[in-house]
Amino acid sequence: MAFFTHFFSELQLRFLIVILIISVTYSCKAQQVVDNQQQINIYSSQIIGIWIDDKDDYYKLEFLSNGICKEYDENQMIAEYNYSIVNSNCSNYNSSNSFFLQWIDSEDSRVTCLEILNITDTNLSLMIIDKAERLFFNKQ
Repeated sequence: MAFFTHFFSELQLRFLIVILIISVTYSCKAQQVVDNQQQINIYSSQIIGIWIDDKDDYYKLEFLSNGICKEYDENQMIAEYNYSIVNSNCSNYNSSNSFFLQWIDSEDSRVTCLEILNITDTNLSLMIIDKAERLFFNKQ
């Protein structure tokens, strides 16, 4: 510290340290936003298709690229939702480290949030937050 006080006053040094801390913090937060958006883009691509419940072959979810999800039971469509994948804020749920599948019911506009546990090219795992119930699907 003595070396730096030769060139800067103590007040200037403190100001520089605060500016440095703010810069590093902002830079890390900006990178996290970019990383989150990249993950949303990956999930948005991977979720497209038909997913079959791993316990009930008659229950399916079909995610279309236009943001529509169709829910089927015994090959009959039982509901249709608008969906999106969001990070950090879904209805009443907040988490900076989670991604959510947000469903909006086409009939009554009710919003449902499911936490995305994982999406791969072959597997989808979700959690019904209110019930802490996990759902597992395999891609058709």
